[in-house]
Amino acid sequence: MDYSCFGLKDRIAIVTGASQGIGRALAVGLASAGAHLVLAKHPTGRHEEIKEVQAEIESLGRQARIVLTDVAHVDQVRAMVDEARRAFGRVDILVNNAGWTGTTAALDVTEEDYDRTMAASLKSVFFACQAAARVMIPQGGGKIINIGSNFGVVGFQGRSVYAAAKAGVHHLSRALSLEWARQGVTVNVVAPCITETDSRKVILERPGYKEWATTQMLPAGRWNQPDDLVGAVLFLSSHLSDMVVGHVLMVDGGWTIH
Repeated sequence: MDYSCFGLKDRIAIVTGASQGIGRALAVGLASAGAHLVLAKHPTGRHEEIKEVQAEIESLGRQARIVLTDVAHVDQVRAMVDEARRAFGRVDILVNNAGWTGTTAALDVTEEDYDRTMAASLKSVFFACQAAARVMIPQGGGKIINIGSNFGVVGFQGRSVYAAAKAGVHHLSRALSLEWARQGVTVNVVAPCITETDSRKVILERPGYKEWATTQMLPAGRWNQPDDLVGAVLFLSSHLSDMVVGHVLMVDGGWTIH
């Protein structure tokens, strides 16, 4: 698909959680639109997968650099952004996609579960935004896109901590926009419904889930595929969205209009 209309040729983009699912689709989509990529992934597992993403991007004539990053650790998040700046001289786009969640009844959530979810899904987003903005503001601007969730807007059983984290991502993005938009850095959110990835198959394959979700909750009649998020992220990464500030763009098949 021709994404050249988004005007991202030779832009420098960081995508966290880029080895699979949504992150992979977004990284390849940005490369297809002309950007060079910094691919951040957790230090453990999926090393072959991230190399495949790198190879796919390079086959498009774009550069791709892998940076092993546990986003739950602030020092590694800062090092990720520093590596992007050293390698490419600037950072134009940051996509905070990486996160973690369990599916646990609220009465059974442990302190470890809570802290792990918040560290990976909210704390990491703040400090990645901060590190990127420290590069973007002096260079004259940049685009930050945080991946939220429809569960940050509506409730869902078994995802209480994750829902709180994603609601935090939504409002954090609004607050950061108030501070940085005048300096050329916009912060927006893309909020999907459940998306068909390897990590979500256990939920999607539960007896009756598909029938319930697609007939009662999703007016579109299906849930997301990772590629469904690419257009929204490209738009928010481009000059076409310069006056879109602190917005939560729902890509949820209509789940939240109930």
